[in-house]
Amino acid sequence: GLKREYVKDCDYVVIFDADFRPEPDFLTRSIPFLIHNPDIALVQARWRFVNSEECMLTRMQEMSLDYHFTVEQEVGSSTHAFFGFNGTGGIWRIAAINEAGGWKDRTTVEDMDLAVRAGLKGWKFLYLGDLQVKSELPSTFKAFRYQQHRWSCGPANLFRKMVIDIATNK
Repeated sequence: GLKREYVKDCDYVVIFDADFRPEPDFLTRSIPFLIHNPDIALVQARWRFVNSEECMLTRMQEMSLDYHFTVEQEVGSSTHAFFGFNGTGGIWRIAAINEAGGWKDRTTVEDMDLAVRAGLKGWKFLYLGDLQVKSELPSTFKAFRYQQHRWSCGPANLFRKMVIDIATNK
């Protein structure tokens, strides 16, 4: 979508997976952070799950992802440390995407790839825990296993591709 002609007139892009349902005020609650701080590349929203009580598998995933958002994302944001883009439920400054080299499909974790490259360029990210976007969790073991394989193998592949860039970046 970023290659469309009309994008040249846009400053921001919102990214949602098909199963994500933002509230109507999502943009009015997120855009001001980007407008008022030109150093911020990304505003990441918290995921909430509409099917977390469906079965034991979804309840366990919710607990795990609650840790991810509460500890990793919240602490990373509040201490101005790097934290990754979750691939959806966020709004990016297009200039940051471009400066980082654009959206690339060289790994299965293209969201993390972009976040690392933007972070190495000095861009900052902001996590808003009270800006929540509804989503669904995989409710079958097969779907969960596929997701977890992608989430675990992708970062290792990305690290292999970027270890020199990371190690030599000040």
